[in-house]
Amino acid sequence: MPNYLLLSLLSFITVQAQSTFRAGQTVKTTSGDITGQPSSWKPEVSEYLGIPYAEPPVGKLRWAAPVAAKGSGKAINATKYGFSCSTANNSPASAAMGGATDTQKEDCLFLNLWTKPQTGEKKKAVMVWIYGGAFIVGSGSNKGYNGALLADEHDVIVVNLNYRISVFGFPGMSFLPDKNVGLLDQRMALEWVRDNIEKFGGDPSRITLFGQSAGAASVDYYAYAYTKDPIVNAFIPQSGTSSTMSFSGFGNVSEAWYKASEKLGCGTAADGEKTLDCMRTKSTDDIISVVKPPPSNSSTSALNFGVFLPRVDGKTVFDDYAARTAAGNYIKKPVLIGNVENEMITFIRGNSVSASFKKSLTAVFSCAAATVAKARTTKVPTWRYSYAGDYPNQNTAADVSGPWHGSEIGLIFGTTQFTRKSPDSPEQLQLAKTMREAWTAFAKKPESGLDTLKWPRYDPEKPTIVILGGVNSSAITYKTSAEYDKTCSLSGILSSMFGGLGKGSSTPKRLI
Repeated sequence: MPNYLLLSLLSFITVQAQSTFRAGQTVKTTSGDITGQPSSWKPEVSEYLGIPYAEPPVGKLRWAAPVAAKGSGKAINATKYGFSCSTANNSPASAAMGGATDTQKEDCLFLNLWTKPQTGEKKKAVMVWIYGGAFIVGSGSNKGYNGALLADEHDVIVVNLNYRISVFGFPGMSFLPDKNVGLLDQRMALEWVRDNIEKFGGDPSRITLFGQSAGAASVDYYAYAYTKDPIVNAFIPQSGTSSTMSFSGFGNVSEAWYKASEKLGCGTAADGEKTLDCMRTKSTDDIISVVKPPPSNSSTSALNFGVFLPRVDGKTVFDDYAARTAAGNYIKKPVLIGNVENEMITFIRGNSVSASFKKSLTAVFSCAAATVAKARTTKVPTWRYSYAGDYPNQNTAADVSGPWHGSEIGLIFGTTQFTRKSPDSPEQLQLAKTMREAWTAFAKKPESGLDTLKWPRYDPEKPTIVILGGVNSSAITYKTSAEYDKTCSLSGILSSMFGGLGKGSSTPKRLI
């Protein structure tokens, strides 16, 4: 009887705490006391914006590993987004990749959080989103990444984070202790989530890491980099892997660095590491002015990536993913992986390339997903999808239609109303609901959540690739790898883009 009374009392206290949680109420965190607000979109959801998870990466912290936010002791008003991260790569094409439209500064290491702790599970599954943008553009303040609907309708907590991009996130110089500080930012944000999410009603043992494009590559990089202390419990890489987003063939970073340092009066290659202290004294605008890549002059590609991109460092990015995969040297947690059917429309100018070439470019993503899924399915529960939704309001031009790179994101977050000019069709709305149910079921129970929705686990020999939608359709169909991955067998496709599937498979010679 005493034990029963104690359990009843604890249950009552927990339920009372849930029911009395006020939207946006102040929460104590390692960054300080944080006060949010009710979401203007979903008023029962608490929205906490612009939470600092690291110290501003300026001065001596420019091009250095992030330092955890110390907290000043002052209350933090988390009712508006923090600054987006500075980039040298702003261009018209960047908007299609989630580029920031708000103020950019180097002081940008903030995260945003949506939760509804007053109802549902006492300790909710957590979904942490990493934005895409080829590691050169992007921001957590993008309207398409608002997590309020997922929190409101699906009883999960959604977090997204800023990380340093372009030259500020990926300086790449050999004399730096860390070449890929942008990837270290992502890890620090996850440590903040682990240490604080329970206070927002979250379960730190159920954190799913998901992202698209460069965000998906980040998810995959992470799976190999943190095997000893994973933090996360599941992965959803959407249109990206460690293979599709490796940039060793993208120019000479040292040459670009020393050209910049010389222009700013900080020395040449002969001065080596001595250029660093001087470069750290220069303004953000000064740095951008000397490293900004020119607009693309390609007849096919709408974007110039530049050279300040993730590089092999043996800590966050490796050069032997095939060997590591074969050895099982990655975080063995469930995976939901996939891509969209016509990835490269976003970046191709008009009808400047043939349909067969477009297919070969899309194969960069679909074949990489096939490789990862096939390898993981022998070790962990694995599901594979392809987004095929083709709807009038997502067409990028009158003569270009089909599901393009990133076109599924608005359906998953339910945010197409903020990012598209015309309403979704009934079929589109239905598919969006199906996808949100799947993504959140996986996050809540990575081992079996999709089983309850009758999604087949991936088997390369069976029709287990889940095809999501079609032309003005919300239908769910299934294909075998033999049907879907036919392009992967075309002679020379993978060898020309990845240099083969052995060591070095993560080093494509070209990526548009």
